[in-house]
Amino acid sequence: MEMPANTIYSLITKKENAHEDPIYCCAWARINTVGDSINAAKDFIVTGGLDCLVKVWVLGNNKLELVHTLEGHSMAVVSVAVSPTAPIIVSSSLDSSLIFWDLTSGRKMVEIPTGTTDVWKVAFSPNGEKIATGGHTGKVHIYEIQNGDIDKMLDTRGKFILSVAWSRNGRYIATGADNGVVCILDVMQGKLVHSFEAHTQSVRSVDFSPCNTKLATASNDGFVKVYDVASAGLQFSLDHKCWALGVCFTAEGTRVATAAADGSVRVAAVDKLAVLATFEEHTDIVWGVSFCSTSKKLVSVSKDKSINIYECPPMPVKVEKEKYIKV
Repeated sequence: MEMPANTIYSLITKKENAHEDPIYCCAWARINTVGDSINAAKDFIVTGGLDCLVKVWVLGNNKLELVHTLEGHSMAVVSVAVSPTAPIIVSSSLDSSLIFWDLTSGRKMVEIPTGTTDVWKVAFSPNGEKIATGGHTGKVHIYEIQNGDIDKMLDTRGKFILSVAWSRNGRYIATGADNGVVCILDVMQGKLVHSFEAHTQSVRSVDFSPCNTKLATASNDGFVKVYDVASAGLQFSLDHKCWALGVCFTAEGTRVATAAADGSVRVAAVDKLAVLATFEEHTDIVWGVSFCSTSKKLVSVSKDKSINIYECPPMPVKVEKEKYIKV
């Protein structure tokens, strides 16, 4: 089935000098800002970077407009996440603090000084009540949103955790360490399920598929890989031939987007990690990628200080012959 001409992979808009310094992270959220009207839902993009700022943008008519500039961190912001259940942002910084912000008002809600514990990537639980973050100790700290208290601590018995993800069913947390090891932990039981050498260098990004059965990883060794969660078995790999710094699944789980050090952004089918499109619109390292809720658009952020939005049409649906099953 051929796609209409206006549904090809393409750059929609580019916001140059979105931050004064390199942009390290991004998150995309669709938030209902007024009542329950579906017409009130807006697409928000949250970014953070070397300038110590968190910025909130709204995407309308394929244009980005700045809504809030959030000041509170004293060093680079390395991770941002938006709650799946409420308009709440969490940001982590090299200043060893976590800050919760109200997305709609820009108000600082809670600040958690983590002391000597470095915090790197952060991830919300599916119910939005907790966040997970990893640091140099190889331990995952889970914090309560309401009061900022530590709910529990999970030990990977490993190295510096650079990346963390929470499965959509809430059962697992995955981590990627600076020595290439990926861990999958059972949250309820508080135990390590798998620990395996997924990569030969630092694992910069991990993400669970929406069906919770696959885990995508991206590493400085240049590879993006897809593993089976139950067995930790490698399914597919894609060689970027440069640092692979970000990976994320679409909402329907059929595609992933990747961020690379050569300035490229790729969209690949999960099956065999076959590349569907390659964007080369950035002039420097791409640090982060995130799909919108419908999976039809993608945002990327870069060392070149720009935010790019792309059109990413859904994959054609293969129609198979009906199979009749005797009962």
